[in-house]
Amino acid sequence: MKFTYFLVAAMFVFAACEKEETEDPNTSFSWKIDGNTYSDNSPDIEINSSDVLTIDASNNSVDIRLIIYDFSSKVDGSEVQFGILGINNAYVTQNEVVHPETDNGKLTFSEIGDSKLSGTFNFTSHETTNWNIVTVTDGQFLNITY
Repeated sequence: MKFTYFLVAAMFVFAACEKEETEDPNTSFSWKIDGNTYSDNSPDIEINSSDVLTIDASNNSVDIRLIIYDFSSKVDGSEVQFGILGINNAYVTQNEVVHPETDNGKLTFSEIGDSKLSGTFNFTSHETTNWNIVTVTDGQFLNITY
């Protein structure tokens, strides 16, 4: 009988333990501005009911947002053009200055899995008051979950 109580008590102890979340070492999201590297290994990713993919990443004083329309039509190797005349956009907030106007750039999906995305991106955007330009280079994401 004592053994039965022991088993029941052990089951409660193990059931009460929370599973510790660990960051996937094979997941990354990074970019460069003026030669400085920024990263966020757990960006916020959303696909809304209008089939728009939004990726928000943040690293201290720099935030980045990528907006991709018609996401369900994208396949491995799809290239998305950024720009003023396009509907897909990318922009940066740096030191509390928003650069919301995308001048040019592109994103390439190297892999679109059931729940993971990988690819590269680069773009130029500017703020609307003084037209100060920010250039994002060497952007890459690997196995980010959506």
